[in-house]
Amino acid sequence: MPMGIVGKEELAREVAAALGDWTPAQAYEQDGEFRDDLHAYLDARLNAGGGKILDTGGNFVVERAYGELEPDVVVSDTVGITIRRNLTANGIDQLAGHVHEYQKSHTHVVVIACGSIDGDNWEKLKNTYANQQGMNNDPGSTPVMFLRRREPNYGKGDAAENYQQPSEGDTDGNILQTTVSLVQRSLRRLR
Repeated sequence: MPMGIVGKEELAREVAAALGDWTPAQAYEQDGEFRDDLHAYLDARLNAGGGKILDTGGNFVVERAYGELEPDVVVSDTVGITIRRNLTANGIDQLAGHVHEYQKSHTHVVVIACGSIDGDNWEKLKNTYANQQGMNNDPGSTPVMFLRRREPNYGKGDAAENYQQPSEGDTDGNILQTTVSLVQRSLRRLR
């Protein structure tokens, strides 16, 4: 079922809350390891069910993307998340172009910087999006959010292990729901 404007805003708030609690488990050597850590965490947290804004009982599709102009992690085809490590001025300039592209296919984009960054260029990039508002001009929502994760805090945030995964008996329904969501996404891209 397609998600309406209200549903997308609620999803964005739920993802933002989850990301606010997350830090990488450790100082990984490769960008892909940070992405895998984030993907595992979001998939576990958003699909744990119970007590969240959107209690869907585990119906979120949290995908790991692999394309050059795709966010690293996409939640329910709505929120695109990119995670970068040790950003230089040149890396931030490239990231600015990517964020612009991500906005074409996602209602919300989150940029997470891990490790060292070029502070001046990071602030310039953040200021580029500072005055944007989310859908329906909701002042509590922004279509582009920037987060910083510093190495001394790695391992101190929330982790995937803190969320109960569905039992083996429940996997048939989740596999079917995931398959349906993936087919719907593919059909939307063909249109």
